[in-house]
Amino acid sequence: MGKKHKSRPDDRARVVDAGHSGGKVKKKKANGATMKASRRKGGGASANGDGRPYDPTRTLSKPAPPPPSYTPSVPTGAYITPEHDEYDACVARSYVGFRVDPPRVLPDELHAEVAAAFKTMAKRGLFTRDVLAAGKTVSPTFVSRTLVGERGMTYHYQKLRIFASPWSDEDTPEGSPLRVVRKLNDAMKARSRALLTRHGDPRVGDVTGSCEFNVTLINLMEPERKESVALKDEGQFGMGKASVSWHSDSSLRDTSTVAVYHQTSGGIDGDDTSWHVALKCLDGVTPALRVPLRSHSAYYMMRDFNLHHHHAVLNGDTRRFSSTHRVAVTARDTFDYVKARCERALAVLPSLKWRAGKWPRGRKPPRDANEPLSNAVRTLGETHREVEFQWIRMFWLQGTRHASAHDGYWTRRIEELTQAWDVMELGLRFAMDACARAADGKAKAEPRAFEMLRYLLETIAELREEHDARAQSGAYAQVPEDCRPVDRPAFDDKSPLPRNLRPVLNTLESHRRRALDR
Repeated sequence: MGKKHKSRPDDRARVVDAGHSGGKVKKKKANGATMKASRRKGGGASANGDGRPYDPTRTLSKPAPPPPSYTPSVPTGAYITPEHDEYDACVARSYVGFRVDPPRVLPDELHAEVAAAFKTMAKRGLFTRDVLAAGKTVSPTFVSRTLVGERGMTYHYQKLRIFASPWSDEDTPEGSPLRVVRKLNDAMKARSRALLTRHGDPRVGDVTGSCEFNVTLINLMEPERKESVALKDEGQFGMGKASVSWHSDSSLRDTSTVAVYHQTSGGIDGDDTSWHVALKCLDGVTPALRVPLRSHSAYYMMRDFNLHHHHAVLNGDTRRFSSTHRVAVTARDTFDYVKARCERALAVLPSLKWRAGKWPRGRKPPRDANEPLSNAVRTLGETHREVEFQWIRMFWLQGTRHASAHDGYWTRRIEELTQAWDVMELGLRFAMDACARAADGKAKAEPRAFEMLRYLLETIAELREEHDARAQSGAYAQVPEDCRPVDRPAFDDKSPLPRNLRPVLNTLESHRRRALDR
């Protein structure tokens, strides 16, 4: 058995009892805190008492109001720390839902396993710097990161889709560090459930939200002296250099908790507290927080905290790993989703082949042969566009090292999507042929079909041009060569349509005029 942590004087200041320490919060009915689901039979504990039932399916019908502002009784400066006399009162009133756990909350054996797993992942090259896009700005992250989670999961942020290395037994060998990450995820879920049921928030009633974390984004951060790119100042409160600037997490399930596990070099009993998490309310009144973190501690942003607050990570003096556990949205971000969409799109291929005059003679026409051509074009074209730009190009935009790191689960599935995309390219070729037949008077002209095909091809052409501009950005000169974009999917002389669709659009316009002039 590992040795137990000794309590330290700073543990008390770091452990935030949201809703139970300091400050008076006026109790009033929260506007917008109406639950979608009815209360379970038998009710449950009130929002102000311990023991409320945890129900990850319950959410809010509309956002609850933000927590009330906090005005210090004496001037505090731009921000306060746990050593400040009014820290607890400020947190309890305006940062309800934020909590920091000292290392002793999780067992030493788990801390040691996770430390070894992170080091192994780093040695295997699983951490890479993301190159993000915001508007016309393309820039690399200051940190290296990797996503781990349930099989088929992805996470989309700042115009980049990142692909989760699966932690399941069926996708990992025995002793894999990814299984250790899953073990950590289970521990973070259990701890989050306990916090959600013990510490309420009057604004949201009995809603706990979900902490069924399906992915974790693991960051590897170096002290500024080892960073290849100069860090920027935090910028608003004079807190120093930031490895991760002010932001709120995106692509999350509503009212879900975010849990962050923090580990730095120096071991479980190290005294390093050079790294800080910074938090701010969006009211422009409440002081910001600067909270030091001991290695192997964890912090939690519960329920709708992420909606009403921003956070940042302030750079420290040691190497840092952080594992951010999230309940990512799944509606359009899993392999199962995109595979099902491909299957629905490919189902219209026979009707397009029939309309193009390519159907084998003597064979019975497809069932949907008489459906409007525009319907088939839209179904196939929208899926083609999503598969190319949200999946295939997103995967290869991150380079060959990224592909090697995912050699196993994702490379096979991206190849499967690429094969489906190839067939959809052929479907668009069939649509062009059907329009040519209408122009030649061999088929009925459908103005809506011409409009739909033109819209889709123009959109694809524009997105390819936008993608090319992004891939040629100077930001990629700041990352290793094997982290730079690869131009996939590939085209050759046998491709049904060329990569440059501008000439194809000119031909389509000619077909449209001839068909409608008849």
